[in-house]
Amino acid sequence: MNTNNLVFISGPQGAGKTTLVNLIACQNILIPELKTKTLSLDTEPKTRLALKICQRALENFEYLQIAEANPEKIILGNRCIYDQRAFNEVYVRHGWLTQHEREQYDTLAELLYPSALSNPKAIILNPGFEVVWQHLQRRWETEEKKWHEDDREYVHYACDAYLPLKEAPSVFYIDNEISLDSSRDVEAVQSWLEAATNIPLLREDFVAP
Repeated sequence: MNTNNLVFISGPQGAGKTTLVNLIACQNILIPELKTKTLSLDTEPKTRLALKICQRALENFEYLQIAEANPEKIILGNRCIYDQRAFNEVYVRHGWLTQHEREQYDTLAELLYPSALSNPKAIILNPGFEVVWQHLQRRWETEEKKWHEDDREYVHYACDAYLPLKEAPSVFYIDNEISLDSSRDVEAVQSWLEAATNIPLLREDFVAP
């Protein structure tokens, strides 16, 4: 199965993923809207993690189908197995999983996620805890808090868990804050997307909304 045109946007909550997606949106990029079911905020952590693995794995299969049906476009997917591995680590650090349980959840993810996406192309945003925490606080002024977003330790562990991915192959890692005037970041992402997918993008398409 051809996955060359499929790229994921990953990173801890509040890292600026939505802002980046809005900045790089253009005619050659398709951002699918999946029918994702949101889990209840009071879901017990272990149950939530298992359900999230199943949910994200199904979404990844759907992204594969969309990518195959649209070979002329770059498909931007929301989260991939990199995120799953990171949050498995977060659950261990937070005390919700033992190391042995974490290995079981890692195995479950490896079994359920598409084998073609075991090391996918991804743009990972991780500007650091302080920036992420400020983003989340601003977001809560207009949006409801998501699961454990107001848990400083949880958010800090999430930022730390993405750090090893900086050296991962097929990853474009952004460790600075993304804003609507981040023209240099947009140019860098554009160049990386073109090289990673062999799909040319018109530079004038990259205009901040």
